This record gives sequence, C-alpha cells and structure tokens, in this order.
Amino acid sequence: MFITQIDNTFFGVLFMDVFRALGNNNRRSMLKILIKRRTHISALAKELNIAVPVALKHAKILEEIGFVERTKFGNTHVLQVRKAALQKIKHLWDLFEKPLTVEVSRGTTMLDALQKVSGLKFEKRKDGAYITSVDGKDGFYIYEVEGKLVEKPANEFKIEKSAEVELKRLMPVIGKKILIHVKEEG
Repeated sequence: MFITQIDNTFFGVLFMDVFRALGNNNRRSMLKILIKRRTHISALAKELNIAVPVALKHAKILEEIGFVERTKFGNTHVLQVRKAALQKIKHLWDLFEKPLTVEVSRGTTMLDALQKVSGLKFEKRKDGAYITSVDGKDGFYIYEVEGKLVEKPANEFKIEKSAEVELKRLMPVIGKKILIHVKEEG
C-alpha cells in the first residue's frame, strides 16, 4: 500500500482532495509534462492550449496537495514535481488513466451513449442537445472524437465505430486588449 498514514491523509491533505485534484484532465496533463521536466507556467499553458491564468489555477491546486512546487524567477513561475510526491503520483496514475467504457450499437447517437455515463447533464434546445455539466461542474462542454472536434450537437452525431471521446469545458478567458501606438518623431 502506498499510503502509510492511518489518518486518511496524503501529504497532510485529505485523500479525497487528491482524487478531486487528479480527476481533472488538465491537471493530469500538467503532471505528465512535469514528471518529465521542469517548465514555466506560460509554456505549460501553451502546450496544454489553455490560458495562463487557468494554468496558474490548476498549478495552485497541485501545489496545495503537495504534488508540485513553484519557484519564482522575476515574473516567471517555474513548476516541477516534488521529488517526495513522484512515487506516490505514479502509484495513483493507473486509477485515473483508465477511461470509462460505454457499449452501444452502431448508429447510436452520442447523446444516447453519453446518457449512460453518470455525472453528465444535458440541455435540449431547438438546435440540438448539449452537455451542460460534468461531475457537478456547470458550463458549456464540447466533445472530441479521436482528438477531432465534432461540430454537431450530441443528439445528431451517430456513432459508427469504436472511438475515444473527450469532453472539454469551454472557459471564458477574460483579458484586455491594448493597442500601443508609437508616435512618429519629427
């Protein structure tokens, strides 16, 4: 057994917090990268195709459970996996890498297939059915089949062959665009 403490804690954090933290695909992807190398937060965000503030939020959660540590160099934040956590992360990894398996007949809609998965909520509109919540996290979700974005509502996409499906929540990125104009001298 990889947990040696009797009080259900893991690095002083409740065991359930560890599972919640690793239940997020972005955080697992961050750990996959950080297990291989140290990297700064903006490079990590770019590699994961997420905004830097979103990457910082995920990094903070991984720090809170003791999996990563952050070093500041000026405005740059460099992340790395804590050596003390590495072996424990590897033991937990198998629990999170096994995708759910849903069995359906050829021609089943994506909506019918996804309705077999617990923790998903849908909204039916005039233009189709959409995923609105995953494990209690509300938002607008898109789905990819074999890594390709599907631009059809879930009730219109017909499943013809076995495939891996990934659900992704769209997060608004709040920022400000500033145009700086340099005056011509003279």
